[in-house]
Amino acid sequence: MAQSGLPYEYVIDEGKSGLTAFGGLPAYLDMAWGTGLMGAIDRHLRARTGGQGWADRQIVLSLVLLNLVGGRLC
Repeated sequence: MAQSGLPYEYVIDEGKSGLTAFGGLPAYLDMAWGTGLMGAIDRHLRARTGGQGWADRQIVLSLVLLNLVGGRLC
């Protein structure tokens, strides 16, 4: 399988702690891009109309990541 660059970059924080509770989330971003989840969202989900607001893929991915870190919607 051909490898390609991801649409985001890692940024190294030179702060004091150097640790975050969400350090494993980029692996899920890699998985979403690598498995074709983003393309599938674009093909099958057309909830947004017009050009304003977040894209469908951004909303779905933010909800998935929120669920992974144990967040709640309300």
